[in-house]
Amino acid sequence: MDTTMPDRGLPLSLWGIWWNAILLLRPAFARLRTFMWFVTAVAGLTVRVDLLGVTSIVRALNLRPRLYTKLLDHFHSSSINLDRLSALWTQAVLQMFPHLVRVNGRLVLVGDGIKAPKRGKKMPAVKLLHQQSESNTKPEYIMGHSMQAVGLLVHAAKSVFCVPLAVRIHEGLVWSNRDKRTLLDKMLGLIDILALKAPFYFVADAYYAAGKMANGLLEQGNHLVTRVKSNAVAYAPAPRKKGRKTRGRLGTTQDLWQKDQAEVVACERQVNAAGCQSGLW
Repeated sequence: MDTTMPDRGLPLSLWGIWWNAILLLRPAFARLRTFMWFVTAVAGLTVRVDLLGVTSIVRALNLRPRLYTKLLDHFHSSSINLDRLSALWTQAVLQMFPHLVRVNGRLVLVGDGIKAPKRGKKMPAVKLLHQQSESNTKPEYIMGHSMQAVGLLVHAAKSVFCVPLAVRIHEGLVWSNRDKRTLLDKMLGLIDILALKAPFYFVADAYYAAGKMANGLLEQGNHLVTRVKSNAVAYAPAPRKKGRKTRGRLGTTQDLWQKDQAEVVACERQVNAAGCQSGLW
């Protein structure tokens, strides 16, 4: 049975476009009832005017008070395949946004970590977090959720926007004591969940400037674009010396990141063509 909005010769309303978009996510739900509760929750998040949790959804849609607990149960449903939902949403974004940002024929993904302060003493995954931001307006330690997110850059409204693809809480949830994955490993896993077949550049801050991150992306034919850490040092191979063998030395420090002026100008033109600001190369 086709549940898309019928074509009556008139342009679709905003809700019609919204329904056709969310219908693409139906295969991630094992039951139709679970999917309809998901639609209800997303509709409430779309039109609500405050940020007061599930109660704001009930208030925005004028639901009966007894449906509050039913809506809460939906968020704990085992009929939702969250990884497949993220992959389907990624494919939906590629389908709905025709003007994707491409550089050298590759998509541009952006990723970062965020620490959201929380006051709930019994809220799952809330832990003591250390703020690594360079801003002195933030406290050094907070109680909250530590999350990582990945988005896709698209052209819209004569500008560039980031469409969120997936967000996960990556600290505070321990499923096994044998799990030794770092935040870098979890970010690579989050990118793999998206099941992107097209090659892409992954843009992130200096926290992700690590060999593990770069090698993990290169194995899939993708590339990492980031800023080198302030304590990074590049070394040239030590020159060979004739005579008896001695312990090898790293040699002199060299700045391997310098390029000639022509390459710098070419890189800046490519970045400007993508709608971004010129960076430091």
